[in-house]
Amino acid sequence: MHITGHLKDYTGKKRDLEINEGIANISALVERLNGMFPGIKDRIFDDQDRTRQFVNIFVNGVNIRDSALEDTKLKDGDVIHVLPSVAGGHA
Repeated sequence: MHITGHLKDYTGKKRDLEINEGIANISALVERLNGMFPGIKDRIFDDQDRTRQFVNIFVNGVNIRDSALEDTKLKDGDVIHVLPSVAGGHA
């Protein structure tokens, strides 16, 4: 699993994590991640346990918004990227 952007602040600056072994889906993965790094779930999921609008999660290069969302199934060896969107510009 690869974490980028401001979410690294919740993982002790770790970008690469090996936690998806034996995890059934994205929801379970985020729960496991939150158990390891309390508070990160609230940055990835909203109050309905749905991926926040400005967070993208990819499994093997496919955005979960294009598949089963939080129910996207995982298998050992999947490559997962969690990418918060970056906004901003010049004033």
